[in-house]
Amino acid sequence: MPKSMLEALAAISVLLVLRACVIVIWRLCFHPLAKFPGPKLAAASRLYEFWYQGIKEFEFQSRVKAMHKVYGESLAIIDTSAHCREGPIVRISPYELSINDSDFNLEHFLKDRKLHKDPWYYTLGISESLFTLLDKNRHRHRQANLIPHFFGSDFADAVPIIIQEIKSLCLAFEDCAATTKELNLSLAYRTVSNEILRKFLLGEEEGTSPVDYMKNGDNSYHPVFKTMTYVRHFPLLYKIRTWVPDWWLTRYFPLAKYQRDAEDHIRSVINRCDIASATGKTTKAGVISHFIEHDQTYRESDSLAAAEDFIALQWGGREVLGHGLTNLSYYLATNPEIMDRLHKELQAADFDISTAGYSKLSQLPYLRAVCREAIRIQHGGNFRIPRVSKEPVQYRQWLIPAETPLSMCPNFFHGDETHFPDASTFKPERWLYSDSEVLETYWKPFGNGSRSCIGMNLALEVIFRVVANVFSRYSVQLSGLDEELCKKDGMLKPFPPSTSRGLT
Repeated sequence: MPKSMLEALAAISVLLVLRACVIVIWRLCFHPLAKFPGPKLAAASRLYEFWYQGIKEFEFQSRVKAMHKVYGESLAIIDTSAHCREGPIVRISPYELSINDSDFNLEHFLKDRKLHKDPWYYTLGISESLFTLLDKNRHRHRQANLIPHFFGSDFADAVPIIIQEIKSLCLAFEDCAATTKELNLSLAYRTVSNEILRKFLLGEEEGTSPVDYMKNGDNSYHPVFKTMTYVRHFPLLYKIRTWVPDWWLTRYFPLAKYQRDAEDHIRSVINRCDIASATGKTTKAGVISHFIEHDQTYRESDSLAAAEDFIALQWGGREVLGHGLTNLSYYLATNPEIMDRLHKELQAADFDISTAGYSKLSQLPYLRAVCREAIRIQHGGNFRIPRVSKEPVQYRQWLIPAETPLSMCPNFFHGDETHFPDASTFKPERWLYSDSEVLETYWKPFGNGSRSCIGMNLALEVIFRVVANVFSRYSVQLSGLDEELCKKDGMLKPFPPSTSRGLT
């Protein structure tokens, strides 16, 4: 290599290093957020988040909780007032602040304020889904078209699907009880959730093979969600998806491969519905076809928006349900006195448990308490919600600059010792006390306001029906597992790794 080229490369390298140093010094000393507490590495670069969320796999939110604790204690040295000891505000990236204050978060994030999504955080490789739409007006229009399909007659169409899949699940439990075989609950719950959502959304029942709840193998979307983290930090990865063959996407970029397949499938659904409409034939169309029929923007995007909404509902719904039911079963299995009390209440019910829906089952006080407590304590909401205000935000003694991403985590509500004493302990009884109505104010697993989860009704329907049908008939015992092994394995986390053995 010519000497002049080497000198040029050396000069460029020096300039890049100097540029990086200047940027870091600016962020640490002169940036408008420099006065806020937090780790210096997080303030210096978003690679801090990438390390915990991408390399260490979904650990960043746990790290954020630790930041609130550590930097809250350091603030207490300066100011001994209670709010400083709680560490309510922390800088978690060069541009973002996190607030752990239930009352402020309830007012700021969950009321219908004029807040906007943080564009960087919602760069996930799917940009047209309801979950990732940045424009609030477009989001409101899309949501207004989608919500009716999760109520009324469309939602009633889901009930026979839910009943049938729960029957299949109970048959798997029956088989295990009769043969002393082990049942992988993590896999079984995710499978039943997957089938309910797939049939409800797509309406395709023909050509499907019977579900084998005993099969082994990776039944997690862990690789797909992991690639979302990489896309957020390195958006160019998503842009190359159209340049490479399927086999490469399957191996290295499963998010793009899944999306490509979903787009092709949704196009076929649209074509089938169009043909049926033109010929006057009836078809067992799913909710996705109703979405398309009532919102022409789905067609304008060449099925991209419909495919992305299907992906978001299918992935999010399956993981939330599967993960939630897995955690609930774990807490019941490790607290046999709670499981026994629940079993007795279900056995004593004066109606048919096997066909009862959420509206009836939620009238059983202990079942309601168990389900609410399991949803509260699980880690399914272990993500953050960053929102941007066009106006400065006053929070206690801090004035937060306009356009600053300000985030909170739903689990901040559920882990607040002020409202949920001994929050890390599974205690359904807390929902039976006379003041339990106060807890409802801070129970926010599905969000609140105009951007709350549209699948809340479906999720509650499935969770209550599964718990009632399973635990009215069977007791669950773990196969050589304790809390330490479960945590080490990752089976109780959302998006468990493919190496997880599952809850058995």
